[in-house]
Amino acid sequence: MKKKTKLNKGQRKRLLSIIIGAFFALLGIIFSFSELELLSSLSFIAAGVAAGVMCVTRAIRGIWSGNFFDENTLMTIAAVGAVCLGEYAECAAVMILYQVGELFQSIAVGRSRRAISALGALCPDFANLVEGDSERTVHPTELGIGDIIRIKAGERIPVDCTVIEGETSVDTSPVTGESVPRDATIGDTLYSGCINKSGLIEARVVATTDNSAAGRILALTETASERKTKSEAFITRFAKVYTPLVALLAAILAFLVPLMLQLFGAQTYLEAFPEWSRRALTMLVISCPCALVISVPLGYFCGLGNASKNAVLIKGSSFIDTLAKVECAAFDKTGTLTAGELSVVSVETEGEGDELLSLAAAAEENSSHPIARAIVAASEKKYTAKSVCELSGVGVTATLSDGREVKVIRPENKTDRTAVEVYVDGERKGIVYFEDKLKSDARASLANLKRLGVKKTVMLTGDNRETAKKVGHAVGIDSIEAELMPEDKFAKIEELSKEGTLMYVGDGINDSPSLARADVGVAMGALGSGAAIEAADVVLMSTDLSKIPYAVRLSKRTARTVKVNIVLSLTVKILVLILATLNVVGMWAAIVADVGVCIVAVSNSMRLLKSKPPVQPVVCSTPKRG
Repeated sequence: MKKKTKLNKGQRKRLLSIIIGAFFALLGIIFSFSELELLSSLSFIAAGVAAGVMCVTRAIRGIWSGNFFDENTLMTIAAVGAVCLGEYAECAAVMILYQVGELFQSIAVGRSRRAISALGALCPDFANLVEGDSERTVHPTELGIGDIIRIKAGERIPVDCTVIEGETSVDTSPVTGESVPRDATIGDTLYSGCINKSGLIEARVVATTDNSAAGRILALTETASERKTKSEAFITRFAKVYTPLVALLAAILAFLVPLMLQLFGAQTYLEAFPEWSRRALTMLVISCPCALVISVPLGYFCGLGNASKNAVLIKGSSFIDTLAKVECAAFDKTGTLTAGELSVVSVETEGEGDELLSLAAAAEENSSHPIARAIVAASEKKYTAKSVCELSGVGVTATLSDGREVKVIRPENKTDRTAVEVYVDGERKGIVYFEDKLKSDARASLANLKRLGVKKTVMLTGDNRETAKKVGHAVGIDSIEAELMPEDKFAKIEELSKEGTLMYVGDGINDSPSLARADVGVAMGALGSGAAIEAADVVLMSTDLSKIPYAVRLSKRTARTVKVNIVLSLTVKILVLILATLNVVGMWAAIVADVGVCIVAVSNSMRLLKSKPPVQPVVCSTPKRG
């Protein structure tokens, strides 16, 4: 069931003025049919006053602050001018219909803001702080790193933390959009904004509220609307020039044209003034740039809101335009096109494989790389490293507590599988092979990007060429660049950016330079990654690849909607301005055209909030090794 739209205080006040104005306008119509002209005129004037109080008040405030040409001032001049010309019904119509349009816009803007501000619910307003044997309720902002908190079933996780006691199931859908709950046990990291579904757990705080997942999401969302597109900037500048220009033309029509007619002997000034004043007032009514000024930013705002609801955070409306023009898409492999969950499949060594894995695990224990996690998961902990040094793009070297030096590095000789070699005190002891699974939605997602107009897809990976080819063939990638060091990957991004608008998709951990260099960087599964949110322009809070074509499709639709609104608004306004100047149409047509195009444009923008979320593509199986 849909929730009813609740009006705020200002909207209720505006609605009341419309109702009172409409009541008096109805009386005016009734009196006019009864040939009670005086009562009819007074009723229409009362209707204009009742509906126009807010407009006149805002116009006075605008003039006082130096803003002489906003829509409130123009409408006030038009209404007062209509009264001076004896067109009382038109005065009432100007104010009532203008207020109807303003109310509609206000409700539309409120709905689009709620779509984004609903993310505020991610941050709970309490946390259960454990102090010895006692527990007290505090605000999450009072928590510090290292504090112990207790999270009960049904409660929202207040800050990022690590489970130290208990087991539970966690609903991550408020943050990632994933419908399947995740199991969590001791040692697992929980992110703020997610919901503890079942068990009672205790956890140690690892990040403050501002640096937790929900805090970063809110900070990103709050600043998203500040990054304006070229269209929005154009409309802002356009309105500042357009409105004073139309006001000047209206003044010329009202005062200069009658004077010219008198000079040429066509009409006297007093004979010409009423007619040309009416045309000038009609021009003022239609000149209000409401539809443009509201519908264009509203379109982008609705696009941002729709994306936010589906756990796709776009850093600003400018990136919506960039996404809509993407021609080339580059992808990291591990963790992006593949699940990033490597597993050890075989160990080649002259001694025992378990011993080799234990030595390698000591060196890789504190690394978050998928290869390191796979080695640690497959081994027994026998040794401890005193010091570890990472070799960028190559591997790690560590000194164990017993003094031995262990290196875990990429193989010197090429292999057709993902592998690392293990050296102990400079002597090669063996090689470990791994296997990674493709994401089930990878092939369908890339195919959908092609349907959306992406001309070229590229995979950039540091993995060996044979493994990269197998993955690339399985997902339908156009071009494969393998065995790349981090600096090589950045150089490839530089080259690809010359071929057209480039989107780079990475897991956000070691892809920050490439994410920042691409025209639009997309970080996947960045729920706990502060670096990803900083470097990327678009942040996907889950690892669901289908959200990439969804974001591109939504961006194209948003950009198209904004263009339609601009063309529609300008076309109608220019047409009615010309017709009003030629006296083909009058004030009523101008009023209907102005309010009508505004409502149509705003409604068109609001449709973006109803855009469907990404659909899960058909699962494609991981190819078997030949």
